[in-house]
Amino acid sequence: MAASANWKRLCALAPVLAIAAGCVSASLEDAVPGARNTGSYPNLNIPTRAETEQLTDEEASARLAALRDQRASQKALPTTASNEAERLKKLRRSHAEDTLKEIEN
Repeated sequence: MAASANWKRLCALAPVLAIAAGCVSASLEDAVPGARNTGSYPNLNIPTRAETEQLTDEEASARLAALRDQRASQKALPTTASNEAERLKKLRRSHAEDTLKEIEN
C-alpha cells in the first residue's frame, strides 16, 4: 500500500511541477538587449551617404520611355483573345450539334 500511496502523490505532484516549469522563462533583457553605452555622444554632423546612386533625369526618362514602349506592345494582345473566344464559341456550337445528332440517332 505504501507504494500505491507514493505513486498517487507523484501523479498529483507531476502536473504542479509541469505548470511551475512552464512559468520559468528567460528575462526580456536577455532576448532584446538594451542600447550600448559607448561613453560618447553620437556625431550628428557627419553627412549621410545614400546606399545607391540616384537616377539622373535622363536615365529616368529613358526608363519611362522603355516602359511606355513595353506597355504599347502589350495592347495588341486582346484582339487575339477575342478571336480565340469566337473560335471557342463556334467549336461549342458544333459540339452541341454533333452531340444532339448522336443522341437522336
